[in-house]
Amino acid sequence: MDKQKKKSLTVGQTICLVLVTFFMLAQGLSLESSFGRLPLGGLLRFVPAMAENAFMIFVPMVFGAIYSKQKYRPTESFRFWLMAVVTLVLYYLVFFLKSPGSFNMWKLWGVFFPVLTSTSVLLTGLIVSMLVQPYIYDLQHKLTAKQNVLILATLTVVGFATVAGALSFRFSLYGVYLVLYFAWGMFLASAQVKAKMFRWIIFSSVVSFFIILVGVPGFNAVYWSQVLAGRSGGSWNSGFLNNPTSPFLFLMVLGVFLIFRRMITTFTYRIARYFIPVIILWQAPIARSFITDFPLTHSAGVNELIVIIVLMLACLGLAFLYNKYLYRIRPFRNAIIFLNRQANLAQAIQESYKILLGWIKIHRVKLLTWGWFYILSFSSFLIESDNLRIQISTASDINAVVYLLGTKFFAIVLTTIFLDAMFSILYFITTRYWLSSGLVTIITIGWAIANKIKLNLRGEPIYPSELSEASNMKTLIPMIGQQTFVLIIVAIVVLVAIIAFLEIKIPVEKRGNWKRRGIWALLSVLLFLTPLRFNHDGGIIYNINRGFDNKQSFRNPERDIQVNGPVLNFLNYIDLQIMNKPDNYSKATIDHLYDKYSRVADEINKTRKNTLKDQTIIFNLSESFVDPYTFPTVKFDKSVPDPIKFIRSLRSQATYGNMLSAGYGGGTANMEWETLTGLNMGMFRTTLTPYVQVVPRYKYYPTLGMNFDYKSAIHPFIGSYYSRIEDYKRFKFNKFEYVGSKYKIIDQKKLGTSSYNSDFTAYANGLRQVNAQKGGQFINLITIQNHMPYNNWYKNNEYMGKISGELFNSSAVREQMATYVKGTQYTDQAVKEFINKINKIKKPITLVFYGDHYPSILSQSYTAKYPVQMHSTTYFIYSNKYAREHGAVAKLTKDANYVSTSDFIAMMLEQTNSKVTPYQALLTEVHKKLPAITINFDGDTGIELVDQKGRRIDPKTLTSEQQSLLKDYEEVQYDMTAGQAYGLQIKGFYK
Repeated sequence: MDKQKKKSLTVGQTICLVLVTFFMLAQGLSLESSFGRLPLGGLLRFVPAMAENAFMIFVPMVFGAIYSKQKYRPTESFRFWLMAVVTLVLYYLVFFLKSPGSFNMWKLWGVFFPVLTSTSVLLTGLIVSMLVQPYIYDLQHKLTAKQNVLILATLTVVGFATVAGALSFRFSLYGVYLVLYFAWGMFLASAQVKAKMFRWIIFSSVVSFFIILVGVPGFNAVYWSQVLAGRSGGSWNSGFLNNPTSPFLFLMVLGVFLIFRRMITTFTYRIARYFIPVIILWQAPIARSFITDFPLTHSAGVNELIVIIVLMLACLGLAFLYNKYLYRIRPFRNAIIFLNRQANLAQAIQESYKILLGWIKIHRVKLLTWGWFYILSFSSFLIESDNLRIQISTASDINAVVYLLGTKFFAIVLTTIFLDAMFSILYFITTRYWLSSGLVTIITIGWAIANKIKLNLRGEPIYPSELSEASNMKTLIPMIGQQTFVLIIVAIVVLVAIIAFLEIKIPVEKRGNWKRRGIWALLSVLLFLTPLRFNHDGGIIYNINRGFDNKQSFRNPERDIQVNGPVLNFLNYIDLQIMNKPDNYSKATIDHLYDKYSRVADEINKTRKNTLKDQTIIFNLSESFVDPYTFPTVKFDKSVPDPIKFIRSLRSQATYGNMLSAGYGGGTANMEWETLTGLNMGMFRTTLTPYVQVVPRYKYYPTLGMNFDYKSAIHPFIGSYYSRIEDYKRFKFNKFEYVGSKYKIIDQKKLGTSSYNSDFTAYANGLRQVNAQKGGQFINLITIQNHMPYNNWYKNNEYMGKISGELFNSSAVREQMATYVKGTQYTDQAVKEFINKINKIKKPITLVFYGDHYPSILSQSYTAKYPVQMHSTTYFIYSNKYAREHGAVAKLTKDANYVSTSDFIAMMLEQTNSKVTPYQALLTEVHKKLPAITINFDGDTGIELVDQKGRRIDPKTLTSEQQSLLKDYEEVQYDMTAGQAYGLQIKGFYK
């Protein structure tokens, strides 16, 4: 077959190939809407799908005609597959270079296994067709023309009748169906078609076109009218006429094929091979986004036309390169020579099986090593699970085996790669196979168990900063328990004995010479340097790492280690990109800021009478609390009561306004961190959770609580989220009350069928703590009642069915909203009861109440339309009667409408008339002189500024004084998040 004479294309052939290539590539565009806007759009909007399905029939027929002259060996199928894979490699390479964030190992899997992953159903059909071509050739030559027609026509009709035109040609399996059209092409290439029959076929082709053109929208209308009338369960396919199995579509294509048959039969196998890259560029999963992702001009249509022309030129270039160079590459040349020796498919499979067995035998040690490391990696993931369950959200968990193999397969593969790299380094050093693999096993399992022990003890994994603690065995052994420690020692001894036995009795020959092992060891060392770039957003290593499904959220350490495994989880923490280092950051700069704001503090303190540590300050994070009337487009029936009547009444009695949240539907710990520290999430380089990524870097972390002799936290829920247990120790809190702690949560009360403790429970425990201390104290009170999900928890909910609005357009959303609103009503009642009680206490008490973020009821996509509104929650600062009688003001009237969470310290100090430290003086200046600061609503990095009217302010419009103040604030935040904590070394700066 490769001895065909090379002929130049005629003008007609060239024009035909160009047009077909263009129309095939154009299938990658979404043209349905464009056709729908044309006159008779109701009919024409189905034409693009008709054209695509027609090509699914036409192309196999053309290939069948080209390959009809003789029997072909399996070599041609291999050529098709090889050209497809190389084209996909180049295609995805360009795609990933253009959009590196789109890299994904599942996509790469599809590159090398296009048939297994249904990359192109048409390609699969052609590969299978070429494999069975010799058998079709023999059968067709044994039968008469009439018998061939009867068999092919019967298969065409029966195929359609048995599937009712419902085959989805998105999966490789259905590519086998296209063999039928390949057989039609083989037969028609040489069949005699009389003039009368030709005219009848052309007439039938035209009629079939109009039947499909009118029938598809007609049956579509019938289908949906039945669905809407409740008379059909969607059990039939409304587009059955417009399906590659449709006889009408086949008749339409048959007429076109016969018109161009003479030209088609002059094509050679080289022209057929040319179409393989065209098919890939048309049907690859990235095709549609690739064509539309190049904004070269201001016109989308022109952009798409340019890209298609470039792809057409690429097809010509690839055809030339493949024909001239691809098959000269030794492995490919050897494969072709091997396949050419095989008489048929059965023989090719038999011989390939023998070669595969030989290859496995030669490389059995490598394969078994990799297999063991994969099992080892998978086991390390399972060790971190909870009884083989992984918590994928606060409300649900899933089987660990199913989840990991189905969703985190490539994260396990990436861990395996790192384990093999560890083995290569150890093998180069020891030259002992069993010793090296045994050490990898001991380290991996030991590391997984160590992390699990710490998870059980503290609710967090081992961080890189804690490795130094390994030398302090006196404290570690009591933590893990002597019995567990003894078991670990025994297990290590047993493993060492097994390794020694294997090295003596079953030695494994050294792999390669020392130079080769040295190169692999060096490459392995370089691999272990890549985690230094894991968190550098947008970098090559960053995108490759995430392409392996290693995606750290840093929100819930326990979940992160369960889904990423103990190895990758540790590597993810090695280099955190927290903030860009300010140009002038140094100890001298922080010393200068201390001096500068000491003077500011002196000025402020001239008018302040109270000392903070004598006050009782409660920072109350109310889970997901928002004024329900502030939801975009929401409407309440006039018959329902105001759910937060009491809290709304505080507008005239207390400091009251809108707090800018850095999250939507989540980010509780971030808001809590801002309130306690006065620092701001908007300053960070990327989205992170300070409780997990920042606070553990320091043995002691400054918060508002450090200004009190006694400070505590109360949370009537699980305490391990966001590493609170450990972080509160770093805050030097005297006590943390949570469900399961040694401090009992009293008055545990759940409302309706909710599984969460109510706000009544939270305030009962808060009140107990208020009364537990005679002097001043700080209390961080966190509620849980209004946490998602918002199921129909409450009976006799008067808000059910009474809420509407443009964004509340489904019954599910309205039900969730009604449940949430009823929850805020309970919050309102609990707050009223709590405030009434603290008003009777004879000591100064100030309550800073704030909702941490919007509830996740509405789609987060709406935040782009309502950025400020959907990041604004309700807050108030209330000082009890005794506090007001002793210097506190009832209400701040300036700069209170829109505030940052990080403003609360400064505002509380002003309302309680308390003296400030130099750091608090800086926070006071930031609150007074800058707009409210939060995260950039348009992205993950940079700050957002909002004025007192809720308008977004361009940071470039800040005055020089404001810019300087913002820079000072940034310097201090960098020092206490990514820097050396020089401020802590200065006595009196924070406290």
